[in-house]
Amino acid sequence: MIDSIHWKLKKEQYKLKERNYFDGVKTQKFYGFTGKVIYCKKYASQLKKQNIYFPMLEIANTQRGLNLNPDELSIQISLGKLLHGSNAFEPKETDLEAIYQKTILYLKNAGVETSKNELRRAIIQKADFSKMIILPAYLGKANEVILKLTGFNYKPRAEFDFMQFREGKGLFIRFGNSTQKYTIYDKISEIFAKGYTKMENTIIKAVELGEASRSAVKFELSYLRKDSFEKAMRSRLKIEKKSNFCLEDIFSLELSKSVLLKSFDAVFESVAVGLISLSEMEENKLLACLENSKLSQTKQIDLFYWVRMATKNGIAGTWTEIKRKYKGSSVVRKKQEIALMLQELGQINGNTPNLIDFLRNEHEKFEIIKPRSNPQL
Repeated sequence: MIDSIHWKLKKEQYKLKERNYFDGVKTQKFYGFTGKVIYCKKYASQLKKQNIYFPMLEIANTQRGLNLNPDELSIQISLGKLLHGSNAFEPKETDLEAIYQKTILYLKNAGVETSKNELRRAIIQKADFSKMIILPAYLGKANEVILKLTGFNYKPRAEFDFMQFREGKGLFIRFGNSTQKYTIYDKISEIFAKGYTKMENTIIKAVELGEASRSAVKFELSYLRKDSFEKAMRSRLKIEKKSNFCLEDIFSLELSKSVLLKSFDAVFESVAVGLISLSEMEENKLLACLENSKLSQTKQIDLFYWVRMATKNGIAGTWTEIKRKYKGSSVVRKKQEIALMLQELGQINGNTPNLIDFLRNEHEKFEIIKPRSNPQL
């Protein structure tokens, strides 16, 4: 579902009743100029020490003479933390009213006054869509699963990052460019590393006592710019010219599922899954698999070559080799030939197909994880 949003309220949509809460000042780059931003610093820090979540509130200022005059209010808020104290849990479509009410209360406590109608009209600048998946024991721990997924570091027009945190106990991989980032990470380790709310402390204790799952992987797609976010929403919602989306426009389970499945399939596409699965086999098992198939001898030799290329250089290296050996439309045609050979080969026995099939099925199910709906958390 939607993990977090970046709202903007225009200066006529809110009233700053108590400016003292906005005691932090920083310089920020805007389009074509640099300006001052004030934000809640001390109050947010105090709440964090009390294990209470507080959204990021910032006000861009226009300067007239020596005075800074409040302009737009930026609200960056995690919907899971707003509702449940942790984004290990996900909002559902019936939570919209609670989101508005709780946001109004958070703002009021920081000296900002607004209304439900103004929040309904508030423009979303960016949004993060996510799905958390609790792993069954047979697939292994989250970091083991993510290590297997690092083999898919070939996504076109995207930089690949792999990082360890929590002294190597937690892992994350990321495919990113200037408009969006697709991240897969160990959610439980992330809570251990950064969690501070009462709910997150409860999860940590439950995991330590063996009462909750230690293995959960989160898939998250973040739009980094308003234009890229709106372009994606228009495409998904089949709206040609709309801009300035509000929360109610995008607060849909089916939309979130569609967005995340598209990203999942772009990374874990069938040719890569097939080559990686075969590359994990021992050579004698691979040869037996090919010989027992209905592939011609020529196709067996060709597929064997590309599987061993994937074993040696990974998928990214395999695609590079195809581009080196072939030019123009021949590159696409060669990938299509490999895809057809894999289809003709049929079902591949191995860990990777089971893993990818499981993860994709969970994306298809898109069952919302709530505090009481899943006893594993």
